[in-house]
Amino acid sequence: MAMSSFAGVSVVEGGGSPPQYASATTAVIYSGYHLLVVNGYSRIKDRPNGERIASRRFRVGGYRWVIECCPNGYEPDHDGDIFFYLVLDQGNVLDPVVVQYEFSFVVDKAQNSDSSSLTGAKETCTFCSRSVAFACSFPCSTKKKIFEKSKYIKNDSFTLRCDIIINKVVSITDADAAVPANSVLLVPDIQQDIAGLFQSGLVGADVTFQVGSAKFAAHRCVLAARSAVFKAQLFGPMKEGTTTSVIHVSDMEEQVFKLLLYFIYSNSVPEMETEEGDVMWQHLLVAADRYDLPRLRLICEKELCDNCISTSTVANILALAEQHRCRGLKQACLDFLNSPANLQEVMVVDGLDHLISSWPSVLKELIAKLASLNFDVDTGDYGESAPPLLEVPESDLHQHLSSLLQSEERTDVTFEVGGETFSAHKRVLAARSAVFRADLFGPIKDTNTDGVISIHDMESKVFKLLLTFIYDDSWPHMKEEKTEDNADADVMWQQLLVAADRYGLERLKLMCETMLCRYINATTVAAILALAEEHHCRELKEDCLDFLDSPAHLQDVMAAGGLEQLRSSCPSVLIDRIAKLASLKYDN
Repeated sequence: MAMSSFAGVSVVEGGGSPPQYASATTAVIYSGYHLLVVNGYSRIKDRPNGERIASRRFRVGGYRWVIECCPNGYEPDHDGDIFFYLVLDQGNVLDPVVVQYEFSFVVDKAQNSDSSSLTGAKETCTFCSRSVAFACSFPCSTKKKIFEKSKYIKNDSFTLRCDIIINKVVSITDADAAVPANSVLLVPDIQQDIAGLFQSGLVGADVTFQVGSAKFAAHRCVLAARSAVFKAQLFGPMKEGTTTSVIHVSDMEEQVFKLLLYFIYSNSVPEMETEEGDVMWQHLLVAADRYDLPRLRLICEKELCDNCISTSTVANILALAEQHRCRGLKQACLDFLNSPANLQEVMVVDGLDHLISSWPSVLKELIAKLASLNFDVDTGDYGESAPPLLEVPESDLHQHLSSLLQSEERTDVTFEVGGETFSAHKRVLAARSAVFRADLFGPIKDTNTDGVISIHDMESKVFKLLLTFIYDDSWPHMKEEKTEDNADADVMWQQLLVAADRYGLERLKLMCETMLCRYINATTVAAILALAEEHHCRELKEDCLDFLDSPAHLQDVMAAGGLEQLRSSCPSVLIDRIAKLASLKYDN
């Protein structure tokens, strides 16, 4: 009888209803897959040999798993390859578990995947917890040089899929209990949150632009963080507009300014719907140069190089590249014109007339390039240089916002926490947290006349970590944020989890859950389990229960005095563990 479940880094889905059984035991096939989404590949690709990154824990077949990635291999001779492993992340699995698994790269939004570039992608492996060797799959690898030029990596990100099939013979009761509950867990990151601020009616917008007949509302602090030109325009000595005035933008189409704003908020560009995509990309490049957005400018350059240069467009694009100092784009145009066939077609449509009148220096470069061509009379082959390599750097949105927090420029709200004050920007807080949005812009928003909001029941160190995460979206650096009394790190992670839950920061809450799973032991499990129960942390609770499944662990908890805490905070859990122990059969 088959049951299927699907597990993902961001999405967990369960499928199927429990089947009807006719015997006390039955064969069950559990199948599932997990998606490991790696954003910012350029930030991890040069990590030392042996260093690993790991997915969130996920469950298939009643077992807990993680996917581990070694960007530069695990063994010394692995350098230059990327390695992936499926790891059984559970210490109480003594009986061997036979697993069929397959790694593949996701290639499109429809979740189609491809494993052709992976070595050791599909294997059958036996897992158990008796030793480290049996808790890890065979290695799966790909060559870095090939991978980095492949279709699998887009916008500095890639998605690895791991499909898992487990065959088990279980009792009817166990089979019913093992079917995972349906759940969907979507965890947005900082780019989605800031993009959502732009797309959801612009809560707290404090500046309006008039472009043609259209008006666009925006947030001064976001624009200033992303563009030095907007910063000077909105906050410099020659600043324009107040909260009630409108700033007029001339010499730009409405659609181009809309795309510009979209990029500022989301750090990406949507697909062009117009048939004249090359013209729109040219206009957007001009806008990016005007507002000093180098990453957008490189995106436009790359798109024009890859998809827009032709005999009818090359002259205009070459003139654009010369005017806006786009060296890679200019080189691509000259390389295109290096072909006599292409050059003849351009001359037929009078494509060089504009260059002759406006950019004679470019024409001289072209003539010099043609004069240096090596023509083989016998073969008719013309020497051509390789096309220029334009690399768009990784997303810099989080860096811009982090700098905004550190500079404390143009802050408009102050918090007092544990005797310390913290300045921030209302619009950024509102974009990242629905709770902050309600507090700062809702009908019952805080109206303190002095502009200071007091937060109780939270340490200043915890609020600083919370605020830093809101702006940079990265893992909290707990080592740098120790309390004066050297409080244990697990206590700080617990407090940060409570704060994340309080302000609706699901991504930070999951980070805290992941870290706390590492701190589960006989002295901490009771407190962590109570926390998981109170704040609805399903994975953290499951890890605590897995730890308590071991009679030896439970005895250690009793010796450490954790039994009383379990009795008062989680009595149902304690009763369940006692019942489970009572049902154990020991071999005499």
